[in-house]
Amino acid sequence: MKGSRVAKRYARALLGLSEDRGQLETWGAELERLARIADAPEIAFRLASPEVSHEARIEAMAKIAERLDLSYPLRSLAVVVARHGRIADLFAVSQSYQDQLDVLLGRARATLTFAREPKPEDIEAVVRGLEAMVRKTVIATVKLDQALLGGVVAELEGKIYDSSLATRLSEAERRLAG
Repeated sequence: MKGSRVAKRYARALLGLSEDRGQLETWGAELERLARIADAPEIAFRLASPEVSHEARIEAMAKIAERLDLSYPLRSLAVVVARHGRIADLFAVSQSYQDQLDVLLGRARATLTFAREPKPEDIEAVVRGLEAMVRKTVIATVKLDQALLGGVVAELEGKIYDSSLATRLSEAERRLAG
């Protein structure tokens, strides 16, 4: 659902409301909080129940947005999403919003997988290298996978850059065997 046209439209509409770029990050964080609450199993189950009237869903989303102390545009979005029966799409809207915001601000998100806990300077070195390649600010998420033995695997914009020791050993083995 991440790439759904509906999610992209809602996200684009929210981005279009802002006159101040500083608001965009705040709205993204608020939208993510709202989406996490609406996607929580007990709340999602209750909101999707046929026993709950359409009006009650709208009212529930308005109250959730109010209790989360969301800004006016996000409160309005919560009500509009409920009114159009798209509560289940909120998580996709949040993801699409972040994707579109990253494009607007010239950012890219990367997942860096290390064999063991990396030093901050190791992360910075990999991020600098990736930023030089894509000419964007890279926001990194770090994961650990002991099967790599050493090195790092970076996933960025749908591409995988593998400099892990496990891959290098596998390549060396293949060359020696072939």
